[in-house]
Amino acid sequence: MRAAFFVLAASLLAGCATAPSPQADFVISPAEQSQAEMAEIRREFALSESRGLTEPIMPHLPTKRRPAPCRMTSTPDVALCHERVFLGRRWQERDVRYGRGQGGQGWFLFNGTYETVAGRYRLASDAKGEHLSLCWERDALTCETVLGPRIDQYGGNDRYVVIARRDLPDETPRFYYVEATKDGPGTVHGPLTASAFTREKLTLALPEFDGIIVSR
Repeated sequence: MRAAFFVLAASLLAGCATAPSPQADFVISPAEQSQAEMAEIRREFALSESRGLTEPIMPHLPTKRRPAPCRMTSTPDVALCHERVFLGRRWQERDVRYGRGQGGQGWFLFNGTYETVAGRYRLASDAKGEHLSLCWERDALTCETVLGPRIDQYGGNDRYVVIARRDLPDETPRFYYVEATKDGPGTVHGPLTASAFTREKLTLALPEFDGIIVSR
């Protein structure tokens, strides 16, 4: 599979709708940005090699960068930084998520999960890419936990979000659905058994599960 770094692209695109506040918590230098990007590229190459996959396509990298103001997000050790880079013959602005390095030293490109389920509901992991949760994005920096930290299946539309997971220690399947609202996290219903969820699905026309991500 020849891909121009899916994880790298996800880090660069996550949270791109709204720039962080001009009042930065800290600033990442151009050198630190470049180091983080190259480290992610090396990680992707090593991962592809270990899995026996075709070598990824080397992405185009910025030739110039400006210091990036950063704000900490509601996810511990994850920051949203507003970068200004010279790429493709012009200056571009982009919001990029970074994770704090081990021992609080340095920053790396966030390679966990932060993706849209439906509306303002997001599937979000911690800085290490673990402990997957459903959250409701209040703004670019704040995503309020609705359900987690384990998600096995999910789906959603403008009215409902559906979640399935197997709860420890007996791995019993449990089902949930969230009544979506425009101004808050909504109302969680569950846990439900498979039969109870099926009845609710038929009554309310709940959406199908269209994503499977196992988080343990």
